[in-house]
Amino acid sequence: MTATTVNAGVLTAGDITQLGYVSLANFLKNKPIDQISQQRPLLKALMAKKKPWGGGVGGSGGKMIVEQIRDSYGATKFKWFGDSGTNLSDTVSYANKDTIRQVYYPWNSAHDGFQFSEDFLIGNGILISDSGSTRNSSDASLVQLTNIFNEAMETLRLGFEEKLDVSLHCDGFNTIGEAPTASSTINGLDFIVPLHGAAGTCGGLNRATAVSASGVYYWRNQYDNGLGLNTAGAPVPYAHGNLLKAMGNMWRQCQKNGGSPNLILAGTDFIAGYELAAKASGGLSRYAVQPGSMSSPWHLDPSVEIKDGGTFTGLFFQGVPIFWDPTFDDAQAIDSGKSMNSATYDTAWTKRCYFLNTNHLSLRPIEGNDMVARKPPREHTRYEYYWGLTWRGALTANRLNCHGVISASGA
Repeated sequence: MTATTVNAGVLTAGDITQLGYVSLANFLKNKPIDQISQQRPLLKALMAKKKPWGGGVGGSGGKMIVEQIRDSYGATKFKWFGDSGTNLSDTVSYANKDTIRQVYYPWNSAHDGFQFSEDFLIGNGILISDSGSTRNSSDASLVQLTNIFNEAMETLRLGFEEKLDVSLHCDGFNTIGEAPTASSTINGLDFIVPLHGAAGTCGGLNRATAVSASGVYYWRNQYDNGLGLNTAGAPVPYAHGNLLKAMGNMWRQCQKNGGSPNLILAGTDFIAGYELAAKASGGLSRYAVQPGSMSSPWHLDPSVEIKDGGTFTGLFFQGVPIFWDPTFDDAQAIDSGKSMNSATYDTAWTKRCYFLNTNHLSLRPIEGNDMVARKPPREHTRYEYYWGLTWRGALTANRLNCHGVISASGA
């Protein structure tokens, strides 16, 4: 960050701090963090439907966001009845309904910020005094300071967006930034929709033991590592010859348990495999087709990829667009093949595809804590000025079995 020295007037330390704070607050208001670029399709989709959490104590001293789920339809007294020709109606009975359960997701806090030393500011032509009586700031000084703030705020926003997006992909047991502990990092997509959907705890419920009265394991996402739907074992990602059938099987299970997925995200290798599968299928329009051309053969429109910022592949599955998620590459580098999942179940992010239903997957910022500009006090031992940005919240799900993850080799 360089600037031309100007013949500036004098700003007080309080002027500097307040101007930075007001500038940051206005910057976030007029160019908010949720104007997410197309290069981050998961964050963009979650931000578009975020649901602030404003509800009091949710367990663990209030550091929990509560979602209510229905685990069954409860006891039933359903029967056919009539008078059986006797003029006396059959008796009927009534059941108590106890169908609501609560799941709890810990919310977490994220921070980023920037600082300027007095030496840096003075070196850029901004004169500073602790005395308000010497205040005589020129327009040039204010313009210079504003330019410096604008650059700092833009890079702060972009950096925060990047780290938040990567964190929302990983399972919360990875290193994002300053080596957080599992308790301080947000639980992301790899936690809620893992590659081994039948094991582990999510929202305080154990996937392996959460069973409805009718014997249905209701608290599990769909998963397929190439071994068949919801089959555990060392992954063998699908080659293109078997991919479409496997995707169809997963789609129907997701649809059965909460409606059709409305967001499909995939890595580079998976997309390559899907392209091969769709072409080899003879052009089945229900697998890959541009909307409005259901009678036409399958085709890939490369112009769409350019128009939509590089993440829309021009491919569809069951009428839903497939987006390439570049963050899968970043998550792979951070994940390093090791997450909360046993290494036995790990599959490279580039080989994955997620079927998600954003009606049941939510970004839940704490009300009043969604991208907040901060003005920490100056340290008495340093002649520096500080400005920050904080966010508090969680990624939650009120249904798991409507989401799925499948892997393909790309060959």
